[in-house]
Amino acid sequence: METQNQLAETKIPQELLQFSCLPDEIIIEILLRLPVKSLLKFRCVSKSWLSLLSTPYFINTQIKFSVKKSKNVNLRLVIVASVSGLMGKMCSVYSLDYENSSVNVDKIDYPLKTPFRSAKFLGSCNGLICLTPMSFKLMIWNPVTGKHKEFQDSFVQCAVNCYIRYGFGYDHVNDDYKMVKIFSFPRNEGKYENKVKIYSLKDDSWKMGEGFGSGYVNAQTGMCLNGYLHWEVNHCHDSGGGGGSGACSEIMTLDLAMETYGVMALPSCGNGSTSWSLSVLNGCLVACCNYEPDRTDMWVMKEYGVEESWTKLVSNLTAPPGRLGYVSPLSVSENGGEVLVRLGTNISLYNARNASHESLDIHSLGYCLQVQAITYNESLASPNVGDT
Repeated sequence: METQNQLAETKIPQELLQFSCLPDEIIIEILLRLPVKSLLKFRCVSKSWLSLLSTPYFINTQIKFSVKKSKNVNLRLVIVASVSGLMGKMCSVYSLDYENSSVNVDKIDYPLKTPFRSAKFLGSCNGLICLTPMSFKLMIWNPVTGKHKEFQDSFVQCAVNCYIRYGFGYDHVNDDYKMVKIFSFPRNEGKYENKVKIYSLKDDSWKMGEGFGSGYVNAQTGMCLNGYLHWEVNHCHDSGGGGGSGACSEIMTLDLAMETYGVMALPSCGNGSTSWSLSVLNGCLVACCNYEPDRTDMWVMKEYGVEESWTKLVSNLTAPPGRLGYVSPLSVSENGGEVLVRLGTNISLYNARNASHESLDIHSLGYCLQVQAITYNESLASPNVGDT
């Protein structure tokens, strides 16, 4: 009933109605399927078009549709390539469209026209990307609309060094985007005391969150899915026999609405030296088990929150010949046959059937110091509260 009332308040422009005998609901469905860049152009047609495409109902519906669409249709990435030049360390920003084994790369406008330091990605949600473009500043950016918001970073007073971890996501209960910053202080026997600060985009302010104790929070940025942030946490423990020590890992979650913590189990892997990394691909939580020295298995949680639904998607994903290190998956086909991966400054398409890599010419900038990549879906989401 609520949706019907909202739709009734959404007026279809007369310019469109005179060319169509379709019901309003169908017109909305058609518009939702158009690229965001087309919708931005349509806003310039008339005041009535601008009014329709700027209503909170249409924007929120478009965001939900884009998130649902990204699970099974196409994927976009923002890539930052840092290079060394006469004026120091600079970066260029690219957009990559990957669909059905086809890759298109375009250079895109970055809000800061002359970034002398490489931007660091801190998270992505609903088409918005959170990053730090410079010291003591954070930014939320929609790479499609170009809109962005800068805000001051926040810190805690401490007498010793600490590790910093971030997370960015959407609180659907309070209709708010939140940035989470974890200050992790080492304690005895592999344990850490964590202080937490939370930034609310709606309130445009930081506050202290509930602290917690944990093992080592391995992931520098939390992965956002279904209103939760996820970090991989490593716990050291005595392996028994009074001798050596061992380690186990689990997923720590943060409910962005309730701002409470929880844990989830990782898949069971074989013995040996391993480490874990998390990502979100095709709307599912993915855990990569990295075996020493350079082999990775990809697991997908097919039903969110159900630990028994962990399923191995790709086995023995390895780096290209002559390259060392683990690969970071960026996208994977539905059957796991092809995986778009990043290894150092290289981005390639991995064929799981014959274990081959096809290197993609992304930046063409010669020697790169660093390449970062983060996925996003195109949406009308704005980082500026009340902005349409």
